[in-house]
Amino acid sequence: MTIRSSHAAIAVLALAIGAAAVGGTMSYSALTEARAGGTEAWRDLTHIHAARARLASTALEGAARAGGLDQAFVDQARTSLVRASSLPTNSGVLNDPEAVDNYKRYQGELTGVLYRLAGTRGAPELETVSSLKELRGKLPQDELALADARSRYGKSAEGYNALVGTFPGAAVAAVTGYRPLPAGL
Repeated sequence: MTIRSSHAAIAVLALAIGAAAVGGTMSYSALTEARAGGTEAWRDLTHIHAARARLASTALEGAARAGGLDQAFVDQARTSLVRASSLPTNSGVLNDPEAVDNYKRYQGELTGVLYRLAGTRGAPELETVSSLKELRGKLPQDELALADARSRYGKSAEGYNALVGTFPGAAVAAVTGYRPLPAGL
């Protein structure tokens, strides 16, 4: 091998390393931006759920004090509120599929309880509970906001997971510790 061919080989190698570095940097930026979209939608979901749980707690306690609710239902609703409210909500949860499944399950359970509570009618003493009236009005709005946040999350997760699953994003993800996001919330 001549000196000239050695220099050419070194130049080609340097060019390949430079291209890989630029591609890796671009992939890292794309991964970070895509993950941020999913994290923002997750944060929106958790904030809506938390506000809904606070209102539900107030409505439940007001309705329980007023009377007219079955005690077994009140106990079930309190349990659902505690379970749903005690789950971690930081974005690190998105790296734990079991935690995400628990979050979805307990929030779904709470949603059922809230609709049952909001639909409770007939007892005159319940009609005077202002927080119950507020829950009845706010629940459909919250569901629309949750659907929007879930949709945004789903689109972000889909784009991010596509980047994590293909080269060079997969290589960058392996080095940086980025993992795929759960598909649906």
